[in-house]
Amino acid sequence: MDNKLDQIRLLTLAEAAELLQVSIRTLQRMIRSKKLPAFKVGGQWRIRESQLQQWVEQRESSGTGEQTNENDR
Repeated sequence: MDNKLDQIRLLTLAEAAELLQVSIRTLQRMIRSKKLPAFKVGGQWRIRESQLQQWVEQRESSGTGEQTNENDR
């Protein structure tokens, strides 16, 4: 039987920040303002890799990419 949990890859904030080339602080702000879907596991934020990919693709296609402050990197 195919287990859905085997197919889910969860990213830490550090991993997601590296992929997006932004700071962890920037990701935290995006999560708090509900701009990026995330949830906590054991008190630590996690982002589904598939949701992050969808989030990026939506911004690419709609042209709504956000600029970040250079101090956030």
